[in-house]
Amino acid sequence: MWEPDLPRLVSLLADPARHHEAAALLAKVPWIFGAAGLRRWIKAAIDHGEPPGAIAARLTTHNRAVVLRAMAPLVADGHYRPTAARALLLALGGARSAPPPPRDGGYGQAPVDPRPYWERPRPDPEWRQWPPGPYPGWQTGPPLNPGRPLTPSDPGYPIVPPFDPAEPDPEQTGAFPIPEGPEPPTTREAWPALDFPAAVAADERFDIDVGIGPRQDIELFGTGSFTVPSTSVELEVVLMYDPAAFAPVGWANPIRLTVTPTRPYPLATVGMTALGGPNLRTRRDIGASFYVDGGLRGYASRGIEVTGTPSGVVPLFDGGLLDIGPLLAQDAPDLVVVVERGEDLRGQTLLWSTRTTLPGVPAAPGPFRSEIGEDPAAFARRIRLDIGAFGGDARGTTLKLIGVGRAIADHIPEEVRAALTAAAAARAPEPATVLLLSSEPHVPWELAVLDPPPPGSPFLGSAMAIGRWVLAKSRPRPTPPTQVRADRHTVVTARYEGVAGWSRLPFAEAEAERLRLAYPPADEIEPLHSAVLDCLEAGPVGGVLHFALHGRYDPENAQDGLVLLAPSDADPTRLVPRFLQPDQVAALEFTTAPFVFLNSCQVGAAGEVLGDYSGLAKAFLAAGAAGVVAPLWNVNDEAAGALADSFYRAAYGPESLAPAEFLRRARSQVTRTDFPAWPATTLAYQFFGHPRLRLRRDKGANHG
Repeated sequence: MWEPDLPRLVSLLADPARHHEAAALLAKVPWIFGAAGLRRWIKAAIDHGEPPGAIAARLTTHNRAVVLRAMAPLVADGHYRPTAARALLLALGGARSAPPPPRDGGYGQAPVDPRPYWERPRPDPEWRQWPPGPYPGWQTGPPLNPGRPLTPSDPGYPIVPPFDPAEPDPEQTGAFPIPEGPEPPTTREAWPALDFPAAVAADERFDIDVGIGPRQDIELFGTGSFTVPSTSVELEVVLMYDPAAFAPVGWANPIRLTVTPTRPYPLATVGMTALGGPNLRTRRDIGASFYVDGGLRGYASRGIEVTGTPSGVVPLFDGGLLDIGPLLAQDAPDLVVVVERGEDLRGQTLLWSTRTTLPGVPAAPGPFRSEIGEDPAAFARRIRLDIGAFGGDARGTTLKLIGVGRAIADHIPEEVRAALTAAAAARAPEPATVLLLSSEPHVPWELAVLDPPPPGSPFLGSAMAIGRWVLAKSRPRPTPPTQVRADRHTVVTARYEGVAGWSRLPFAEAEAERLRLAYPPADEIEPLHSAVLDCLEAGPVGGVLHFALHGRYDPENAQDGLVLLAPSDADPTRLVPRFLQPDQVAALEFTTAPFVFLNSCQVGAAGEVLGDYSGLAKAFLAAGAAGVVAPLWNVNDEAAGALADSFYRAAYGPESLAPAEFLRRARSQVTRTDFPAWPATTLAYQFFGHPRLRLRRDKGANHG
């Protein structure tokens, strides 16, 4: 007996997009005695809402060829396909094992009845109760899954055999005996079925599933249910669309479907291309009219977002368009993930979309919706406070951050997680590069721990080189550069001697001195508020701005930003703290595009002001910075200085390591069982910029 390639069949069944290939493979299984009876039982089980696991548990005790032949037309049928394919996948051992069927209740156990099955009284003509098996000759072939055969003594042995091998087979006789009982109804209720992706790119081909179904699709707009004859009838479906906006692929109206007692809810799949054009809306509609004998029976429609053009335009929820085409051209990241706030006032809803340049990796244009909790700002504040509470407890801090990472991953839509996983697999063994265009300022997505976590460090940002860019209403534009001239450095640090409330940072002072000496030419700016503003307003001379200072994130009062110094109003000889605030930086316009390293506590954190993205990192980007590195929470002075030293050695070394890749490698040092002395410092840093951004210095420059 010929059988298909089972490993290939399992892989096809596991991918809903390839179920049609699985059906084609199953169609090659030749006819075998008993398959039709088993098929009728499976159809009845699906129609009665039986879950795939319970169906699979019964299939595992039957001849494999019978099961494969019985399943072939069901996997090809749009109505039965999802449940039938899942049940067959479970039975073949291609997914988590199915639970055993119940021993009593649900189906019950019918007494032995010697009469032929067509003479037995049945309340439902398609749901038959059978005496317990086994029957002679029932298992003449190998079991479906030899690794876990069931016997009558096993708890999972099915009480109701799926079919009687001794009954006449309709595939051979053509006879379908009519049971005793009331006459079947002459009509049946049907609901319009119309399904296609929620969003596609312009000039992208997509599939439309259209027909009728037994249940209402609440996402459809239309006339509701209608009746069709219970006998065989031809149903005509006319798809309604704007020919200027869509082009059919290999078909024309009307679409003819045959409704029969054995196929009461047929579906057809047709291809369509969404056309691009400057005068077309992104939000469009496709409808379907249903006719029987020339009479209109029903109508339904649903919307579709044409989310891009070949240049990469993403629609925003407020009706605007985001052109990310330049990001998909030269030096493109492997994956662009757009995260936008939804329409709720508290910012609890996020809308996700992805684009990719990797061949063979499908994009997830979305938008896909996720909820991030009652108060995402409070979530971020709690993380900062919790991490600070662990102090030098490296193990406790690491476990805390892994737990936080799992909570973060729960808020990433499944489709986006799949796109991230696919991009990582396509680029392996090299790490994939990801640009996160985000209007959500609170959640450190880099620390997400996906399930199952990869070997080694579990964090997303340790497996992929991630760069953030602020998705704001005005500045900065969503086109981060990929190169910065770093021939000159500007360094700012402070001693904080005698400054009330702020202790000295000896390692930060040494860090700034090492940077100044190792990578000349370098300008050291006095830590006076006025001097730093003068430097920034005139336009930084150097390609790199490095700050080694105290910092604070507290947007609800004036103590927010970098802690600089200023003469006291009461005593000009005494210095007091004065903050370089985000609004002051955002007011500037740099004439060059410097790279900014904010080695200060909490200055990578951000909040929302007037519905937009705020924070010091965003402020530097809005002023014209090419990229920013900054920590989210308090960092250890010594560990932060060591990380900065390593950063510049890697950036100017033989590999010319990109900042995103440097931070990825740093995060990869933090695992569940192996971690540095200050893991919170290692994981605190975020990079805002293109993931392929590099710092370029002339070959003659001193590399330290």
